[in-house]
Amino acid sequence: MWRLIQYAAVCVAPAALLVAADKAVHHWIMPRPAKRRGPSPVPRDIGRLSADLTRLYAELDVLRSSQAAARVHRLRATTLAYDDVLESCCTALQVDDGLPPREWSSVERLEVEATLEEAGLRW
Repeated sequence: MWRLIQYAAVCVAPAALLVAADKAVHHWIMPRPAKRRGPSPVPRDIGRLSADLTRLYAELDVLRSSQAAARVHRLRATTLAYDDVLESCCTALQVDDGLPPREWSSVERLEVEATLEEAGLRW
């Protein structure tokens, strides 16, 4: 049994040394990539955001009464897009302090819409 353990150690030790040496060389030679910060996102025009809200709201009305194939998936995608534009509007109008976390329920979405209307946004 002892010979089997010695044989396994003799077989595994060179491979382990080569892997460790390879990692050390890569760590020593390869510089770590600098964390590049991309340009900050350009705030979108509030007029454009309002137009997007109008378009998406109309699309949601059509999808709610539609019998089209994959209606549920389209409704979910459009709702998420609508929520994204709502959040962008809140950021643009600087009323994003008390926003609930994403995946809003219908009630939370209405609260966000009411907050935007109080801030003066009409769509």
